[in-house]
Amino acid sequence: MSLLFFKRVLANPLQVGYIVPSSPFLTHQTSRRLDFSKPRVVVELGPGEGCHTRKIVKRMDKNSRLFAFELDEEFVAHLRKQFAHDPRVTILHRNATEMPDVLAEHGITHCDYIVSGLPFLVIPEEARGKLLGSISEAMHEESRFITYQVTTQLCDESHLFELHDKEYCALNVPPINVLEFKKAQAAR
Repeated sequence: MSLLFFKRVLANPLQVGYIVPSSPFLTHQTSRRLDFSKPRVVVELGPGEGCHTRKIVKRMDKNSRLFAFELDEEFVAHLRKQFAHDPRVTILHRNATEMPDVLAEHGITHCDYIVSGLPFLVIPEEARGKLLGSISEAMHEESRFITYQVTTQLCDESHLFELHDKEYCALNVPPINVLEFKKAQAAR
């Protein structure tokens, strides 16, 4: 674990959401779900220090784009420095509830993948509802929302998402579910 991650967990544990960064096993399980056989638009929510971001960027083709939404200023500065020379990566110090507007500012109507480890369980209900609504709005019928969560609580959001696949990653602290959703028929 990096010193930056440790300091940010101590400063704001609920916003960071986890006590240690994702394991290489988890980053592999999430990143392999993204198909880069053609250019893609990927959104990452709460990248933290960038362990999933790095894995995704390694797999991206030259015409794909990654938009990373991060609220913690120190993580934002760290990520901007880390990806400063990669024009495919845009680090945003913005709330993910603004995702559809931010994509529109970049001439994009929908994204292909949304990857998130945000701790939805601890986000207050009203904010969680807005966030999940923004995620759904940014998706089209072929998009996938890939999230890693301690619980399977998001499976209850059937008005927005349909569970496409579920996998368990025991080799992570804590052990965690990798959930892959598509946009619900009712939300299209």
